[in-house]
Amino acid sequence: MRRHFDVLLRGSKNESIRQQSLIRTIESRERIFLTKSKFRPSLASVKTDAADLLRAHGIQPSAQRIVIARYVLFTDEHPSADKVWARVRAGFPMISRATVYNTLNLFVEKGLLREQHLAPDSIVFDPRTDAHHHFVDEASGRIYDIDWGKVRVSNVESIDGFEVHDYQVVMRGRKKGPAKR
Repeated sequence: MRRHFDVLLRGSKNESIRQQSLIRTIESRERIFLTKSKFRPSLASVKTDAADLLRAHGIQPSAQRIVIARYVLFTDEHPSADKVWARVRAGFPMISRATVYNTLNLFVEKGLLREQHLAPDSIVFDPRTDAHHHFVDEASGRIYDIDWGKVRVSNVESIDGFEVHDYQVVMRGRKKGPAKR
């Protein structure tokens, strides 16, 4: 795979063809198979392919975008841009911070991610774009998704002087341990 990166970085007349080759290399090496059984499907056949998902949202897949998408669109975390950069850079060392930031902003613009401001001076990205709430565990800092129907908010429409288009509840506390018997 390193050979593909070197060729891509040098540039050439066939850069587009080489980039497509690199995308295929990344896609084939990152597939996760749960079983070798011929009778049970693997996770790779169930999970939507990142390149197809990008295309479906009008985004031209590039090697960098696919690597970022593979992490950020299929995680249950709510990573910051710097966390995405650190995670992606581990397997794609030449990716720049600017590329990660620009790609995340593109994914938000195209509706693949939601930008969340859950703490002062902190932006995280949420791959879950449906209506839901959040719980921030003060002990670990982890952010949990809470289904919309689990929290009731009443009288939103009766707030004088405001027209509410959207809202979410952000709860803070500590996650309870398993129930004792």
